[in-house]
Amino acid sequence: MQRLSVKRSELKYYVHPLEALALAARLKHVMQSDQHSTANNGYTVRSLYFDSVDDRCLDEKQGGFLNRDKYRLRIYDSRDRKAKFEVKSKRNNQISKQSATISRHSAEAIVLGNHRELLQYDDPILQQVYCTFVAQQFQPKVIVEYQREAYVFDPFNVRITIDKHIRCSTSNLSLFADNLQLLPVIQSGNFVLEVKFDQVLPNFIRNLLQLPRFEQMAISKYVLSRRFFKTHQWEDA
Repeated sequence: MQRLSVKRSELKYYVHPLEALALAARLKHVMQSDQHSTANNGYTVRSLYFDSVDDRCLDEKQGGFLNRDKYRLRIYDSRDRKAKFEVKSKRNNQISKQSATISRHSAEAIVLGNHRELLQYDDPILQQVYCTFVAQQFQPKVIVEYQREAYVFDPFNVRITIDKHIRCSTSNLSLFADNLQLLPVIQSGNFVLEVKFDQVLPNFIRNLLQLPRFEQMAISKYVLSRRFFKTHQWEDA
């Protein structure tokens, strides 16, 4: 089993598709494509998000809590034999992500509610997830899928992603399903630009992105997707 733990600063912006196209053209000259990219249009990301029976994660995000967590299973192809279980945390303004790779069998069992499957890996991350899932009755809530273009600059550990055609499934929560019926998440058709870095974002990359042109926003694909459940007052605001 592979484990990963990272701490980052993270900036998010909505960008028009034409602006995203121009950004990608500039980024390609100074940054490397992400290792997962196999074509000019990047690669597919599919995530299944979990939340407590009373939607604690959703409410903490909507309430702007400085300390909060998010739980998800992630794959890149419905034929994948493995999945990543990720815990993404915010502590004040610092973003961290811990992940562990598990088998497809384990992922499918967890989706069906067999949380004890997390314990077979003898991993402290998954053990903590198990305790949280059992104590707060966590359940799968929504699948989010999108196309991602990603660029990296290794000397400063900078990662720029452009997420396109973000869609969700609120009815079929089978992570490995081949033909999900997906709904568009962002009605305006905009894409999401994410800028991730450790301590410093180099000035030449900041200038290349022309960030002052965009409004930094607290964009959550999970929150945007959950509005289709129609269970909260904020969803029609």
